[in-house]
Amino acid sequence: MTDNKAAKIIRRFELLKTQRANWETHWDEVSQYFIPKKDEIFGQRTRGEKKYNLLYDSTSVHSVELLASALQGMLTSPTSIWFGLSTGKGELDKDDDVRKWLQETTVTIINALNNSNFQQAIHEVYIDIVSFGTSILRIEEDDKEIFRFDARPVYETYLSEDERGMVDTVYYKLEMTLKQIANRFGEDVLTEDMKRELVAEPDKREIVIHAVEPRKDLEKYDIKVPTKMPYASIYILERTQTILKESGFKSNPHAVARWSKTSNEVYGRSPAMKSLSDAKMINKMKKATIEAAQLAVAPPMQVPDDGVLLPVRLTPNSINYYRAGTKDRIEPLTTANNVPLSEQMMETVKQQIRQAFFIDQLQLVQNDRMTTVEVVTRRDESLRLLAPILGRFNNEILKPLIERIFDMMLKRKMFTAPPAALSEMDLDIRYTSMIAKAQLAAEGENFGRFMGMVAPMIQLQPQSADKLNGDEVIDYGAQLFGLPTGLIRTDSEVGEVRQARQELQEQQEQMEQEQHQADIASKTAQ
Repeated sequence: MTDNKAAKIIRRFELLKTQRANWETHWDEVSQYFIPKKDEIFGQRTRGEKKYNLLYDSTSVHSVELLASALQGMLTSPTSIWFGLSTGKGELDKDDDVRKWLQETTVTIINALNNSNFQQAIHEVYIDIVSFGTSILRIEEDDKEIFRFDARPVYETYLSEDERGMVDTVYYKLEMTLKQIANRFGEDVLTEDMKRELVAEPDKREIVIHAVEPRKDLEKYDIKVPTKMPYASIYILERTQTILKESGFKSNPHAVARWSKTSNEVYGRSPAMKSLSDAKMINKMKKATIEAAQLAVAPPMQVPDDGVLLPVRLTPNSINYYRAGTKDRIEPLTTANNVPLSEQMMETVKQQIRQAFFIDQLQLVQNDRMTTVEVVTRRDESLRLLAPILGRFNNEILKPLIERIFDMMLKRKMFTAPPAALSEMDLDIRYTSMIAKAQLAAEGENFGRFMGMVAPMIQLQPQSADKLNGDEVIDYGAQLFGLPTGLIRTDSEVGEVRQARQELQEQQEQMEQEQHQADIASKTAQ
């Protein structure tokens, strides 16, 4: 019997499938020239088959790998703390207990991520977003490892946006055997005919649709009841249009990012799409250049039809015989090939591909005379060019990721008890990755210029230093450059140090006064 909810989901799936049709041919071309290992858009996949047969030049493939690796190192490096937590209120963030708790919580989350499969999954996410323009990261709870990540290729999913332009609906089309369906969902979900097929043909494949979407038909959510959670997870057997399993999620388990997109499109566009024509051209040019070079090295030969005794041998040290008295000879057929010109033209096209993938910004100009300050300045300038593009990635991938991970770990009580001031406080995320720090570098330069300007004035008029709040200057600099909170003493610790110094100074003054009085008494006695 057909389920109305299942039929509704299938109709929506067919609509999403139709809307995605034009993108599939685009993704297919991108995969062929930029990531051949994912050349399976239309399901044409044979295990172990060669994936790079169509490529004569690897500039496009290397550009994808370089940009993806650079993004991972600059945004979510496993060796650095690439984000921090904040209350959004400056005065509250300065509270000793609050600041310590925020720092400890951040480090706990970072360690949990590094101990999971996050780094492996996020690398595939970066590859997908710079090539297909759209990347999907699935975040699920795991009994053993707290959480588990899965980077789903865009060509395996069907997406829909909410009114804010954020992807809130993800559909999957799965191929499962009858045996897999029975093992996962139980034999009771199969019809009588399918149960008989299970015995006769257990490996017969069926289409299963997995829908993850927000529930809008409930007046009240209940996070303790799977079928009443805010996000539904429904598996449907397409042949019978029946629900195999229905459960739910407290929050959206998918984080979907687009490199860039137009207003009326759901799927994103990427640097690979921008340079697709260049990738096609460079491969044709490389093939033609190889053929021209081959003709120059081993040109075709002109052989008279009656002056040479066949067969003609063209191998090294070979001997060919010709009839005595004839002037006919075996001569090469020269062609006007200009291989150097072809190489110059190819280098121009390669440079265009590298520019599309920001390779010039990622690789600094090598100069032995550059000082450390110049190297850092050039690096920050290059990273600032990437920052506007990656703002969407932070909002669509990293922010939902951190919020969902925080909720999972909070539910498992993996954090220490928060201070009383944070009992009902929503936390903000502040990114402290290399790119985020590069954005603040300009502000740091202004800060340095200001200090350089006031230093001579303080030397001329020492009383002008009273205008500066030294403690605030140090706290501002530590926050600006993303220093760990452990390097800077808290206000209470600073108070203790100053009080101890004051007491020591008072003791020394008292001792000096007593010594002075003793000297006076001694002189008076004499």
